[in-house]
Amino acid sequence: MKKKLLAMGLILAMTFSMVACSNAKEVNRDAEETKTETTTETTTTETNGATASTKEVKNPYVDDIKIAYVAHDISTPVNQAWLEGIQRECEYYPNITIQSFNGDSSAENQVKIMSEVINQDYDAIIIQCSDGAALADSVAQAESAGIPVITLNLDADTTHSALVQMVDYDAGRLIADKIAEEIGQEGNIVVIQGIAGVSRTDNLEQGFRDTMEKSYPNIKIVASQAADFEKEKATTVMTSFLSQFSDIKAVFAINDAMAEGASLAVQNAGRLNDMVIWGADGEKDALAMIEEGTLTGTIYTNCWDQGSTAAKIALLMIGSEYDSSVLSKTPQVIMEPVIATKDTVGEIAAEDRW
Repeated sequence: MKKKLLAMGLILAMTFSMVACSNAKEVNRDAEETKTETTTETTTTETNGATASTKEVKNPYVDDIKIAYVAHDISTPVNQAWLEGIQRECEYYPNITIQSFNGDSSAENQVKIMSEVINQDYDAIIIQCSDGAALADSVAQAESAGIPVITLNLDADTTHSALVQMVDYDAGRLIADKIAEEIGQEGNIVVIQGIAGVSRTDNLEQGFRDTMEKSYPNIKIVASQAADFEKEKATTVMTSFLSQFSDIKAVFAINDAMAEGASLAVQNAGRLNDMVIWGADGEKDALAMIEEGTLTGTIYTNCWDQGSTAAKIALLMIGSEYDSSVLSKTPQVIMEPVIATKDTVGEIAAEDRW
């Protein structure tokens, strides 16, 4: 899938393409040619009168490199796909080690992991922050130690090397438009939320609500409740909604796992034929449910590609004198969204399903 890049992300991606691990033979040849050259150096940058971190610049295709991947919950399909994308990007290089860590959905656990990773002198960190505010100090400490931090989807509340994320606000807008079309632009609907305060899920819901409010006055969101991204909780929440409201026409669940749970509740109630059910993320189980008719649609993102992109940025940062202290805000790379419905899901190739 092509990637839409915003602002500085476009400039970064043009550079990233020159260091992509997937161009294995070409880069290996370049690495061999430069193997006798100096591969590490120390740099100090002056920015706005302040001294930036001192970092060690390495040749990422020759020197020993350690990259830490700190997952929010490594058991989820999204986190697994990101990890596989990172590993695929670097699999041709025996000098690059990828170590994964499971935050177990806990910001406190991730803070501890970050401290360990910083103390062990990892060369880069790729992380999905369980709580952007709670992880801000840890991310800042890593950057100050010369360790570039690339966040995935759930950002940190501090400026750092890069953020690679799925579309959020606009994805909510696209889903609102599709649901409105499918229910004839009128009727009652419900929302199954993620965890409040998580930027991606908050933005998804806000894009959805803003679009409904501005463009579809005859559609009413009659209820919303969190299910914490979990399938089983979403089944319980949707069952409750169905008992409270007999005229629900559609449900938007903030991620696919919760959409799958909502679908189970709708099927148990015998209402599958008259209910529109949407999720977001595009995991392969959701795509299969769309094909079989038990889910209406989702917003698909190639998460392997997203993980691979994060790895490219990490390698660029490791091999560059670039320092995040020169930034006024975190550069973003935005992955392209694909609307997946029964009419379009077949266009997503089997090899692109995670």
